[in-house]
Amino acid sequence: MTAILRRALLPLAASLALAWAARADSDTARADSETKYDHYLPSKWNTVSMGVYTTEYEPRLRVKSGAIVKIDTASSATGVGASGDPLKYYKDNNIPLDLPVVQDSIEIRQKTKPHPAGLRGALLTGPLYIEGAEPGDCLEVRILDVRFRAAFGVNSTSPGNGHPLADLVPRPWRQKFDLDLDRSVAIFKKDQIELPLAPFFGQMGVAPPASSGGFGASPPTPLHGGNFDLQELTRGGTLFLPVNVEGAYFFVGNGHALQGNGEITNPSLEVALTGYFEFIVHKKKKLSIPHMETPTHYIFIGIHDSLDEAMRQATKNCVDFLQEKEGLDFYDAYALTSLTTDFTVTRALLPAQMVHALVPKTIFKKQADYWYSGPVPTKY
Repeated sequence: MTAILRRALLPLAASLALAWAARADSDTARADSETKYDHYLPSKWNTVSMGVYTTEYEPRLRVKSGAIVKIDTASSATGVGASGDPLKYYKDNNIPLDLPVVQDSIEIRQKTKPHPAGLRGALLTGPLYIEGAEPGDCLEVRILDVRFRAAFGVNSTSPGNGHPLADLVPRPWRQKFDLDLDRSVAIFKKDQIELPLAPFFGQMGVAPPASSGGFGASPPTPLHGGNFDLQELTRGGTLFLPVNVEGAYFFVGNGHALQGNGEITNPSLEVALTGYFEFIVHKKKKLSIPHMETPTHYIFIGIHDSLDEAMRQATKNCVDFLQEKEGLDFYDAYALTSLTTDFTVTRALLPAQMVHALVPKTIFKKQADYWYSGPVPTKY
C-alpha cells in the first residue's frame, strides 16, 4: 500500500471506528434501558408466599388482561426459610448489607409468618390477580425481560432431595459464586472456568383449585405449572397456564443465573431476579397441561416420577398439537415428531421428573406472527 493511499484511508478508518463505537454505545444503551411497565410488585415481607401456590394469600396486586408488570423476586437459597439465617449468610460471605435484595431477604425472614406447612419449596412473589380470568380460561404469560438484582448466586446440594447422586452426597453443601454482569459470566473457578449467564425463572404458576389447599413450590404439576426449571422461560419466551380459580393467582420465583438441563444438584445457580411480564387472558381455552413457546420453537412437556412416562406424555402432547395445527393424521404427526423434534430431560429430580419437546417453527411454511423479535437468548 502506498503512503498516499494509507493517508487517504486513515480518515475513513477513523470514521468507521467512531461509527462502530457509537453503534456499540447505542446497543449498550438499549440493553440498559428498562422495559416500560404498568405496575410494579416488589419482593417484600408482605408480597411473598413462603413456597406455596395457594388462594390463602390475599392478592398482592390486581391487574387487567394486557397489563405489563415488573416483579422482583428474592432467593430462598441464602437462608430465608424458617431454619435459615440470611443475615449470617450475607455477613459470612462478605455480601453488602445495603443491597435492596439483601434487605428484602432479611426483612422477609424477620417478618413473614411461616406457612403452617413450612417453606414448601422456593420463595415466590405473589399472588397476582388478573381480572377476567376464570376457571376454564388460559393465562398467557409473556416474558419481556429478565434482569439480575445482585452479582452473586448460590449452588447447593444435600443428601436425599431427589437428585441422581443423592446417595453419594454425605452432607449438605452450599457455595456462593460471583457474577461478572458486565461480561455476563459466572466465575466458577477464577482464571480457570467461567460460565455464560442465561437467567430465567425456575418457578411460574397459578393457584390450584381452592379445594386442594395449595401446592408446594417444589414439583411441577399439569394443573398449576410451578417448578418447571425450563431454560427457555426467559426473555422472549411465553408460558400458557390453565386457570383454576377466579383471578388465576399468578406466582413467580426461583431465579436461576444459568442451568444445565436436568438441574441434577437440585437446585441450580440460584439468584434474585426481576422480571417484566405481560399477562393475557384467553377466554374458554381450557388446557390439560401447560405449554410454552419461543421465537423459534413450540414446547410441550411431560411430568411424572417415571422418565418413561414423562417422555410418553411429552410425545403425545406433540403429536396432538401437530394433528390440530396442520390437520395431520396420527401417523403423519407421529412421524413428523420423530423426524424434527428434540426431547430433553428438563428435571432429573424426584418427585415429578420432566421432559420437554422442542418443535422447530422453521419446518412450517406458514408461520404465525410472534410478539418477540429481539435477539434470541443463548447460553453458548
